[in-house]
Formats: sequence, structure tokens, C-alpha cells
Amino acid sequence: MEKLREYRPAMAAFLLMMAMALTTTALSFFVGPVCEALGFGRGSFTVYYSLMTASGAFAISILGQIIHKRGVRSIMAISAVWVALGLFAFSMATELWMFYVAAAMMGVFGTSCVSLCANVIVQQSYSGGRASSLLGLVMSGSGVGGMIVSMILPGMIESMGWRWCYRIIGIGWLLLGLAALALMGKTELTGGVGQRRTPVSGMTRAEALRSPKLYLLIVVIFILSAACGIQQQIPSVLSGYGFTTGKVSAMVSFFTAALAVGKIAQGLLYSRLGPHRGGYLIVAIFAISFLVVMQPSLAYPGLALLAVGMGCVTTLMPILTRFTFGALEYAAIWSILSTASSVGALIATPLFGMAYDASGSYAPAMIASSAALALSLGLMAICFRKK
Repeated sequence: MEKLREYRPAMAAFLLMMAMALTTTALSFFVGPVCEALGFGRGSFTVYYSLMTASGAFAISILGQIIHKRGVRSIMAISAVWVALGLFAFSMATELWMFYVAAAMMGVFGTSCVSLCANVIVQQSYSGGRASSLLGLVMSGSGVGGMIVSMILPGMIESMGWRWCYRIIGIGWLLLGLAALALMGKTELTGGVGQRRTPVSGMTRAEALRSPKLYLLIVVIFILSAACGIQQQIPSVLSGYGFTTGKVSAMVSFFTAALAVGKIAQGLLYSRLGPHRGGYLIVAIFAISFLVVMQPSLAYPGLALLAVGMGCVTTLMPILTRFTFGALEYAAIWSILSTASSVGALIATPLFGMAYDASGSYAPAMIASSAALALSLGLMAICFRKK
């Protein structure tokens, strides 16, 4: 029983990451039904997701400082209610601007917020290699949630209608958030003090802002997140190779499963090799994966490598942040890097589609991504070179 109590923070963080699938994977299944029902263009409608991402990127730095001073539980509670209300607002929307306003408000306490909370919970509840291993397991929660959603939500939308399904995933978000709070109990975690409230070492946010390493890592996480923009295009890439709809669906499910497994494996890898050595390997795999997935005959191994590489944004970078700057003001420092991550994803996601429109192929964008990732390897080497 004592052992189970010890892992309650990790279980709480896992539930938060499962909830994240409800504002990422789940929302993608609503695009077609909503646009068909309300007569929206898909491009115009999906602007709501960019607004949600942008508001999250703006808010995350402020939330990081609040968590550092006041703790994570209050932010978790607000998120549970706030996002649920936003999804209920989606269910009642009839005009584009209604989706835009609800999304912009929802993003403040949405995906970026719960990811930050999950990171703080793990990094401040556990230490060393144990924190690395558990973070990989926790971050796989979004993949597990995504697999569950992918299996049941399309049928539910078809049988119950998209308005009711928005409400159902809103209730799901609320319940997962409340369950995570219940697992946390009365334990409060701030961005720089662990469960026993003993002083910890590391840089302050002000000191980190004066460190060149922070700016190198900002560029690195921007590149990594930008490269992840290919994820929204994977079905289109595979369809372009001539695979049937059923085959594409199966391959996307394989990719989602590989993403979850890859995050767990990365956590174990970093606990054994250290985050910088393990990081070199994973980012190199990420760079190579684009060149492999460009070959239709190597689609499955390419997707597996791509999934492993993409996991580094939510596993490697938080671990590198603590490794580099310590735990003293972890939440405040990680929120800066998380903002760079959100901006990278926000900018690059539509660029993959635009590159295809301009050239008729995803190959130029994939080659550019591979080259940019090679550059990020060089920046990591500079950041962690021995003096």
C-alpha cells in the first residue's frame, strides 16, 4: 500500500496526459462532421486550433510562474472545469466566431497547461533516473488516450451526433482532471520545492535568462516542435503513396501505438545514458526518420522511427531542462521552453501543407526538417560540450 501511495503523483500525471488526447486527437474527428453540418470550409474552421495553440503559448510562461509560487493543484482544478466548459461551448456553437472565441479561451488552461502540470508533478515528486523513467511512462498517457479515442469516438459521432460528443469529451476531461486531483490528495507541488518541501538546487529564472544554454535550448525545442508539424499530414502523406483508406487507418494506429511505446522507452534510455547522450541518439533518429518515411516501401519502419523521434519534445526536453538548470525554479524555466515549443508547432504545422501545395510533394518539407534536426544536434553538442 505504501508503494502504491508513492506512485500516486505519477498516476495523477498520467491521467492528465490522457486528458490531453481529448483536446488533440479527439478534436480532429470533429472537423468533417462540423463543417458538413454548419457549412464551414475546413481551412476556416481549423483556424480555431491555431487560436487555441496561440493562447496556450501566451499563457504558459505566466502559468509557470504561478505554479512556482502557488503550486500545481489550483491550476489543475481550474483546468478541469475551464476546458470542460469550453468543450460544452463548442457543442452549442453555430457560427465560426463562436468556435474561435471558445478555443482561444480554452487554450489558456488546455494542452500546454496540463503538460506543464504533469511535468512539474513528476520532476518534483521523483529524482534522478527514476524521474526520467517515470516521465516517459507518464507522457505515454497522451498516446494511450489517443488510441482509445481513435477506436470509439468516430462511431459515437456517427451515432450520437457531434454536439453530444463534444459534451461527452468535456465530461471526460472534467472527470480525468478531478481523478488526478484526488490522487494528488493534499500534496502541493510548486515549481521548485518537492514533496518534503526541502530546499533544492538549481538556477533561478533570472539566472537562466542570463545563461546562453537557455537560448540554445530554445532554438532546439523550436526546431523539434516544428518538425512535429508533419504529424497532422501523416494520413495525407500515406494516401499520396497509394495506400487504401483502411490501410492508412491501420498505419496511423500503428504510429500512435509506436508514439506511446517510444516515450516509455525514451524515459528508460535517459535514466541509463543520461539526457544529453540519450538525446543525441533520439534526435539523430528523428532526423533520419524523415528520409526513411519518404520511401513508400519503408513506410512502417519510417513511421516507427518518426514516432520515436517525436516523443523527444515531451520527454527529452523537460528532462534536459532539469538536467541543465536544476529543480529550484523548474516550472518557471520550463514554461519559457514550452512557449518556444508551442510557437514552433504553431508556425510549422501549416507550413507542411503549404509546401505540398507549392510543390505537389511533401519531400521538400521532409528534407528541410531532416536538415533542421541535424542543426539542432549541433546546437545540443555546443550546449553540453565539456569545458
